[in-house]
Amino acid sequence: MNAHIITIGDEILVGQTVDTNSTHIARQLNSIGIAVSEMQSIKDEELHIVDSLEIALRKNEIVIITGGLGPTNDDITKTVLTNYFNDELVINTEVLERVQDFFIRFNRPFLEVNRNQAMLPKNANIIINDLGTASGMWFVKDSKIVISLPGVPYEMRGLMVKVIDELRAQFNLGGLYHKTILLQGIGESYLANDLEAWEKEITSNGITVSYLPSIGVVKIRLTGRISNKEYILKQLNKIEEQYPKQVFGYNDDKLERVVGDLLKLNHKTLGTVESCTAGALSSRIVSVSGSSSYFKGAIVSYANEVKRNLVEVDSDKLEQFGAVSKQVVEQMAINGLKKLNVDYCVATSGIAGPDGGSDKKPVGTIWICVATNDAVHSKMFNFGHSRVNNIESTVVYAMNYLRRMMLNLLE
Repeated sequence: MNAHIITIGDEILVGQTVDTNSTHIARQLNSIGIAVSEMQSIKDEELHIVDSLEIALRKNEIVIITGGLGPTNDDITKTVLTNYFNDELVINTEVLERVQDFFIRFNRPFLEVNRNQAMLPKNANIIINDLGTASGMWFVKDSKIVISLPGVPYEMRGLMVKVIDELRAQFNLGGLYHKTILLQGIGESYLANDLEAWEKEITSNGITVSYLPSIGVVKIRLTGRISNKEYILKQLNKIEEQYPKQVFGYNDDKLERVVGDLLKLNHKTLGTVESCTAGALSSRIVSVSGSSSYFKGAIVSYANEVKRNLVEVDSDKLEQFGAVSKQVVEQMAINGLKKLNVDYCVATSGIAGPDGGSDKKPVGTIWICVATNDAVHSKMFNFGHSRVNNIESTVVYAMNYLRRMMLNLLE
């Protein structure tokens, strides 16, 4: 069974609003075994809505539409769908009472335009919205289903719970099983080449393999039927055994949380001394709730004078080796360890770009160091020419370098 998702709204097409609705709907449908064949965003105009709907219904059993269900004149989805299904709009008394109660509850005046929210197609199944005033609508035509939901994300999510329950009740769906393994410090192309034989084997057994790269991280998602769950878990375990230094988690795990959990488990504390990341690393670490139990603080030493005055980096090392060097980044980490009184200190220094590079130290040259009272480990990386990507890569690589050190997985 296949589904097509349509999001309606000019605000999406002009880039003013990011379409998160399609992603959520796709995940929910996939979880019960309904494959999404296509997603599209269209203008809030009758011609676009009708044309898109007809094309979608030719290829799919289910079409889910979001947006255009507000009370104002520019919200035309409800009227267009009512006409398309040869229906008529009538007052739904249950919905009218709910809309009126909604305005009373929030002490807002109930205007005549708000009554339009209770004008609904007579023959559609109405999906009551417990979080707002725009109801969902469920149409059936030639055994195919068209579902219209409000575009407000949290309202749509609430209604999707009801939609999924109803789809499960109507159809005998086997369901799909997804699991994603997360790797850091290895390129997508290298990984795909290395796993070529493995990929051929599991795809021959009906498993879909997807590589999902982002800055510094590669995700490998395996998808199959619920009956394939144990096989999928076994295959992902093989990857974990093959790449112990790179694998840091599954599904929605974040490196900052993984690192935080390790610190809490071992009752250790952390601090950072940052140059090229300028606080981005510490910001990522404290984005995790409860990080105050292990993160003590950061020193942002962007300029050399701050490195000398606050971190007490030797002037002769700065002059002889430069700020972006093994000698300087190690002293930053060692001195930060003492000044912040922590068990682990991570230091970063590099040339984020696009200016500042040289033949010996091109843009993208980054040094990362992790120091403890017993050991100091540092490594140089070469990332690229994008300033934003270089900073993000440094943050990600630094967190994984720390994780590997805590797990004794460094070279």
